[in-house]
Amino acid sequence: MSQHTSQHETNPEAATKFPTGTLVFGLILLIVGVLLLAGLLFGFQLNAPLLFITLLGGAGLILIISGITAARRNR
Repeated sequence: MSQHTSQHETNPEAATKFPTGTLVFGLILLIVGVLLLAGLLFGFQLNAPLLFITLLGGAGLILIISGITAARRNR
């Protein structure tokens, strides 16, 4: 049988960390899915290279901003 022990974290920062990379990846997938469905339903063309360049640029910007805010919070 396995024993479950409850260990409380002594570092309060570890409990408040937010997985920004997971959020950004999820947002990218959500945006691509919504745009593909909208393109099928409303019949407009998507410029795929421009879409992915814009998404990667936006994702990079979000990750940079979240990194800067995390660094300012740790000071």
